[in-house]
Amino acid sequence: MKILYESFVAAFSMFSKIPMPQIDWNEKNMRYSFIFFPVVGAVIAFVLYFLFLLLEYFGFSPVFFAAAAVSINVMITGGVHLDGYCDTTDALNSHKDQEEKLRILKDPNVGAFALIYTSAVLLLQFAAWYETYLKPDFFLLVLVSFILSRSMAALAVVSFPCARDTGLAAIFAGYASKKAVRIISCFMALLSIAMMLYVSVIIGIIAVLFIMLSFYLFNLMVQKHFGGITGDLAGFYIVVSETGILLISAIAGGVIL
Repeated sequence: MKILYESFVAAFSMFSKIPMPQIDWNEKNMRYSFIFFPVVGAVIAFVLYFLFLLLEYFGFSPVFFAAAAVSINVMITGGVHLDGYCDTTDALNSHKDQEEKLRILKDPNVGAFALIYTSAVLLLQFAAWYETYLKPDFFLLVLVSFILSRSMAALAVVSFPCARDTGLAAIFAGYASKKAVRIISCFMALLSIAMMLYVSVIIGIIAVLFIMLSFYLFNLMVQKHFGGITGDLAGFYIVVSETGILLISAIAGGVIL
């Protein structure tokens, strides 16, 4: 139980800004830390659901909710996945060779493409949250995406080859019990898919097809441009998959209702 507790603390310390007790990081408590990665998504979903109920009760505008929803995701994660999205868009748009793209991922400076693509994705998220607040029939489907995206990202980190011997993904993949992480990640992904289909069979199937296609294309992109996965690339996938499902739900709400 102590190892599971410390693995839980390690996961939340690394992938969120939620205050956690201090622990000594070691091979044992990092072995199962990725199992708790989807739980970080569940916390984000719970906070967003509570925020929705609170703002709706007091009659706040959709603009206020949309701004708060975008900000809360960033505040809980500390922007760690958005940072990966920034670095990846800079690297992909450099059109350099694989080695140079990996160097750009590690570069702490922000390039023009990162600013452009990050502004675009945040603007899309804001608009989609606005529509979701007005027509919340698929709100639960969006919340589940925070669990599903992290389950798929954990699966990618322990299944894809790592691009480097150092870095976040390599460290976690190296210490992780890959069999346990794969089993739990697949279980969480299937549970998330079942919940999406429960909300709406048609929109749920569209969201699942999007996740499967995006995961397949993500794998191709990782192999072709970087030779393996890194923590930044996993963050890129999380941002893209969550934004995609958010847009699907917002568009479906506008078209169907």
